[in-house]
Amino acid sequence: MNRIFTLMMGLVVAIAAAASSADADDWLRFRGKQGTGVYTSEKSFPAEFDNEKNLNWKVKLPGAGASSPIIVGDRIFVTCYSGYGQDRRDPGKISKLMRHVVCFSRTDGSKLWQKDFKPEAKEDPFSGMGVPEHGYSSSTPVSDGKKLYVFFGKSGVYAFDLDGNQLWKKSVGTGSGRMRWGSGASPVLHNNVLVINATDEANAIVGLNTEDGEEVWKADDISNAWMTPLVAGEGDQATLILSVPGEIWGMNPAKGKLRWYTTNGVQDISVSASPMLNGDKVVAMGGRSRTGVSVKLGGKGDVTKSHTVWSGRAIGRIMTPVIYDGHIFAISGGIATCADAESGEEVFRSRLPSAGDSSPQRRGPSGDYCSPVIVDGKLIQFTKKGVCYVIAAKSKFELLATNTFKDDGSEFNSTPSFADGNMYVRSNRFLYSIGAQE
Repeated sequence: MNRIFTLMMGLVVAIAAAASSADADDWLRFRGKQGTGVYTSEKSFPAEFDNEKNLNWKVKLPGAGASSPIIVGDRIFVTCYSGYGQDRRDPGKISKLMRHVVCFSRTDGSKLWQKDFKPEAKEDPFSGMGVPEHGYSSSTPVSDGKKLYVFFGKSGVYAFDLDGNQLWKKSVGTGSGRMRWGSGASPVLHNNVLVINATDEANAIVGLNTEDGEEVWKADDISNAWMTPLVAGEGDQATLILSVPGEIWGMNPAKGKLRWYTTNGVQDISVSASPMLNGDKVVAMGGRSRTGVSVKLGGKGDVTKSHTVWSGRAIGRIMTPVIYDGHIFAISGGIATCADAESGEEVFRSRLPSAGDSSPQRRGPSGDYCSPVIVDGKLIQFTKKGVCYVIAAKSKFELLATNTFKDDGSEFNSTPSFADGNMYVRSNRFLYSIGAQE
């Protein structure tokens, strides 16, 4: 009997461990698996959708935000802010600012739990060219399938279990960059190290222990880099890739030590777009200079001359393009662009119908904060005003659909997420689930 009991308990533990771990279909971080922005599913995703067509459900959020939803099993996690900075004309009092972490059911959008937090440090004001463009909840959470990690800038990093119980909290700095644009980078995971881009708060990239939040390593003297880092490879061979002003860095994600670097990165005083992986190469793009560069992974020290594959013009400035089937795709300023990922040469450039969207003329550094994603061979990208363009992800331009949530009144800064053939996207007002209707 004791042996049977022991075997049964072992089976229960194994099942529980399997249930709590991340499913292969989960969307656990900004731009999904490995930060590629590419999703594959056996279910076909529709090109057309609106307030009624192919809309599974739509729920009200407690506030605005530019962060993306992430998906763990049957749960969706999203961050928001409220109380201040909801309206450019009347932002209100900064003392009223609140941040929220909300968990929804992926099945029907019902709210499962919500946690609310007051700021713990002086925030940048809702003025100028930066904060009003994206707000106070711009970092997408990340999960290992068991815990949820949330970065709220100057208020710190929080870890929760999936039921919303706070496990630990850690400050990574309370400073402000020279331009006071606020926080925008999202955390990433490598094994038991949580990597935080705290360049705006502390001019540093920080590695935290996922168990207790204690600092594992810190790389100083990095500024004006709002990109989300990329982890390429696995185990001891994994490399943490950063795109910083003028350079690309390859670091050891376990220890924070620099392995290699180039001096031909994005030529600007700031970098917002995240680095992208193209096989054994990394592609960095963005900035006002519209820099694009491809570098082969590996090497030691300065590999600018030995590892540069190509350099040329970038697609976009703020958002991160997407690499698929040997091509780099994005929509920026109302123009769809495709470039060859191996050479950087432009394949097509086509102006899209406006659909009443005025985002290219918006005040601020850029109207394009939503990054594109690819699903079922389709590129999907929202503009700030809520127009969603769908084009064929191939070397010949083909516009498949122009979608809007009519009379919605929403502003979109968030990159969509996917699971089980459905798309989940948030605006400053709502969370939407979109998929092919039976």
